[in-house]
Amino acid sequence: MVMEDPNHKKTVRLKPRTLAAAITGLGTLSAPVYLANFKIYKVSPVFAGLSGIELYVIIFLFASALYLAGVFLIIKRLPARNASWSLALIIVLFGILFRVCLIPSAPTTLSRDLYRYIWDGRVQQNGMNPYKYAPGAEELAVLRDEGIFPNINRKDYPTLYPAGAQIFFRLFYALAGDSVAGFKAIMVFFDTLSLIALIALLRSHGFEPSRVIVYAWNPLVIFEIAYSGHLEGLTVFLMVVALYLSAIHKKIPGVIMLALAAAVKLYPALLLAAFLNRGDRIKGLLTFATTIGILYLPFLSVGSKVSGFLPVYLKNPYESFNLGLKYLLMRLLPGLDYYLLSVLFISALAAAGLVVLLKDKQKIDVLQYAYILAGLLMVLMPASLHPWYVILIIPFLAFYPHPAWLMFATTVTLSYLKYVSPRGAMPTGILLAEYVPLFALLAAGHILGRYGSRKKFGGMNFSQHNKKMMGR
Repeated sequence: MVMEDPNHKKTVRLKPRTLAAAITGLGTLSAPVYLANFKIYKVSPVFAGLSGIELYVIIFLFASALYLAGVFLIIKRLPARNASWSLALIIVLFGILFRVCLIPSAPTTLSRDLYRYIWDGRVQQNGMNPYKYAPGAEELAVLRDEGIFPNINRKDYPTLYPAGAQIFFRLFYALAGDSVAGFKAIMVFFDTLSLIALIALLRSHGFEPSRVIVYAWNPLVIFEIAYSGHLEGLTVFLMVVALYLSAIHKKIPGVIMLALAAAVKLYPALLLAAFLNRGDRIKGLLTFATTIGILYLPFLSVGSKVSGFLPVYLKNPYESFNLGLKYLLMRLLPGLDYYLLSVLFISALAAAGLVVLLKDKQKIDVLQYAYILAGLLMVLMPASLHPWYVILIIPFLAFYPHPAWLMFATTVTLSYLKYVSPRGAMPTGILLAEYVPLFALLAAGHILGRYGSRKKFGGMNFSQHNKKMMGR
């Protein structure tokens, strides 16, 4: 059910058939973009002189324009009290089509992290601990080949990925071997499951299933998972299932799923604070820690090396990428130690989690506070904010379609232009284009929210919606 807004009675709602036709039209226009992807330079000589990254930014922005139009139609023009499963089905089918189109493409233009996933799986399949040796070590020379090894980044460092990711790498390698397309297909499979889980989560909170378009058609999600094969395809699935289990009052299973998500990519651990209510905090913490501890058991033989590349990642300023607030502080205080600032940001995130943890959970919504924590994580990311990290917050935008984050999910892809800049450094103009609209829109949304116009700016007054749903 879509809640009527008393302040916007004149909002024009489209008829269901008209809206379905419009969404189908946008999907039909979007499909060739994903089908052609980086081969679009063959269509016109205009694209021939562009680098792969420059070409990507162009096609990404075009796909984003179509996507935002679709989101606008669903959020603002969907008829009230219209639970249209046929419209949701159209959206999901197009979302799957967009992803499938990108599976065959080799992920060499944007990020080559997928090759490290395959390498770590290969190392384990051959009975070795991925935390023990770097890919360039002589002990692993026998595993090197001409397809995977040359594409690995940081060959002189052990793996960065936590234990949960490593276990999945081994399972995926057993299924797909050295097949890049096979690994990507597995990630797309989990990402497709995310669409189903998100629809279930939407319905559990009384929202229209068609709001799944916010995640299903998001170009950042589609390219970073279906083209680059990033782990967020698995991480988001586990996180959304955790949120759904919490919504149906399966607290401990929800905590276990969140622990699995955090063991794949560390940052969902921050959301734990939103899951733990007053009655089961200790049990929840123990469940979370035990789940992660069990996953690490197969790798503990290397001792302190089990942290892998992570300490270097936090300490080395050359690993810094696309940071907003941290970059600003380093410019204002040039003598500030990079690692100290990383620690301060981690401490700030931990403090935010503690505040949420100690709140009276009878008065807050888990989803709402998980969204707040995810937003803080984007702002206070301690090391790097690669575009695919932003995927974490996008499922929440189906409930809170705030313009700030919808815009940022588009502009964050401009950060790739660093790699084609003359000096190989991030242009200040790119950072301004990303972060000025983000912070300005967040600030404006907060101010308007305090004066009773929260829905106008943030898409939906969620707490009022929930009260109405529970009182039906």
